Amino acid sequence: MFRKISAASLFLLLVGCGSTLTPTQTAYVDNLTPCEKIQGLVDGFENQFEPLKATRVQTKFGDVWTPKYHLLGNSCQILGMNNERVSYKCAKQYDNESQSRDAFDLAVNQVAQCLGSQWQANNTALNQSQRTTFKNAEHDAVISIQSGQTNAKYNKTWQTSFEVGGLIKK
Repeated sequence: MFRKISAASLFLLLVGCGSTLTPTQTAYVDNLTPCEKIQGLVDGFENQFEPLKATRVQTKFGDVWTPKYHLLGNSCQILGMNNERVSYKCAKQYDNESQSRDAFDLAVNQVAQCLGSQWQANNTALNQSQRTTFKNAEHDAVISIQSGQTNAKYNKTWQTSFEVGGLIKK
């Protein structure tokens, strides 16, 4: 059964956390449903994912944070560029097209189910890549899910990615 939890509750739990979660916080996050995590990301976009940010690395192009939870694989990052653009990005590599497409389909279906019909999906395909973008007129965040072949030289040459991002309105 789906537990009702507000994204605000998730962020209140995570606010003030250092770069790592306490065992209690980790257990709480581990028990969140995918829908609760997706909604938390959508709601967290408005404040640049602040409660989800852990370890920070500064570069000349912007800042990169390790998030306090990963939605797809264990390679998610929060990227900030000049306080104008922020995104939560994840990518997972696969051995073949079928695995990547299965992960893509699962992610698209999960987002559609979690966010409902008020989020409009736009599908695009180019060569062997496909992308679905979800937008809602009442939210600045955009969700983008993509599957395609990479330019990797070795082994895992297919990738599925997930992103919540957009321009920050001031």
